[in-house]
Amino acid sequence: MTDDQVERLIWKEIKRKDITIHDMIGMPGHGVDEHPEDKITPISQKGIRSNRFESFMGCDRMKELLCIKKYSEWDSYPPLKIPFQDLFRFWWNRCVQQEEAADEILEDIFTYFTALMQPPVKEEPQMDFTLDFEQVPLFPA
Repeated sequence: MTDDQVERLIWKEIKRKDITIHDMIGMPGHGVDEHPEDKITPISQKGIRSNRFESFMGCDRMKELLCIKKYSEWDSYPPLKIPFQDLFRFWWNRCVQQEEAADEILEDIFTYFTALMQPPVKEEPQMDFTLDFEQVPLFPA
């Protein structure tokens, strides 16, 4: 999928599930004003509905939005409607400050090779925890 196709599919899911900005930023289980633009109707008379998302974190909400099957909070990585490779590319092209991300990547690579260059760690002597049960009296004589 191209980045434009990824974005269209996400917007399609947002519209299909009738998700508003208040669903995106609100807490699950809390009420969401269905018509926030209505400034005339008193709050006490407005219709409130539950947040469309069950999960708290943005990453889990994206899984909930894009998951192929019914979302389960117990499934850490459900199959999504968009392949991970395409999501990663979309994220890299549209969501990341690439220069800062490149610095983080290079720092991680540097740390990896620095760890590989460390001399081997000498094994510290440890207490011997083995027991010879033949020598341990289990019953008083």
